[in-house]
Amino acid sequence: MLCLAVIGGIIATVEYITRDPVIIGIIDTGISRDAIDSDHILAGKNYLDPSLDAEDTYGHGTAVASVILKELPQAQFVPLVSNAYNKGRIEQVDNDVFAQMIRDAVDVYGCQIINISVGLILDKPSIREAVAYAEEKGVLVVASAGNDYAEGGEFVYYPAAYETVLSVGSVNKKKKEISDFSQRGDWVNIYARGEEITIRTLSGDKRESEGTSYSAALVTARAGRLLQKNPNLTPTELREKLLNKAKQLESGIKVLK
Repeated sequence: MLCLAVIGGIIATVEYITRDPVIIGIIDTGISRDAIDSDHILAGKNYLDPSLDAEDTYGHGTAVASVILKELPQAQFVPLVSNAYNKGRIEQVDNDVFAQMIRDAVDVYGCQIINISVGLILDKPSIREAVAYAEEKGVLVVASAGNDYAEGGEFVYYPAAYETVLSVGSVNKKKKEISDFSQRGDWVNIYARGEEITIRTLSGDKRESEGTSYSAALVTARAGRLLQKNPNLTPTELREKLLNKAKQLESGIKVLK
């Protein structure tokens, strides 16, 4: 954008660089407009019940979006509802629909990054292929590693464990140790703070929470900042930049600074 400015009595043309906001697909429970300003929310879809809109009724997707927005104030979100709270339990779309959501985030909604804070224990071909498709189309997928280490340390979650997905675990507030609840192992690429994280609730109130979902949100925000500076970065380049800039602890894990 070009603007006219008076410098030392001389009218000069000054060029200001304006950057387009990064479009982030949030595959989750939706986003509450009471918590997140509508200017940051693009048209999405409720895949669990297409007769409903993408307004959050549970709070998880809203919390994830709030963490990203704090670190990436210009972000725009596409809420894609995969989960919802119904009659005391969480309902989730089936595997093929979940895979289609990833593809639609790329082809229909033009997302540049996809944040996924849900996971499956089993490797499903349709989801594996959808993740590979996103990579092929230049879209980075960031996924949380899971919070079941205490009860199921052997669990490996997908899509986080797929090779091209940036898998994120949680470390404590001091970023010195892996959180007790966080999954870990060679399949987890990077860790970020996931304890004592300030989130927004459905109503827009603030509270503290924990989980690898918020660790993933922080990594998504950092990837968005890199992409905002250079929209031509490929998913491979984004992963490499994030991992190269991360701090490596004595234990060998890499932690987002």
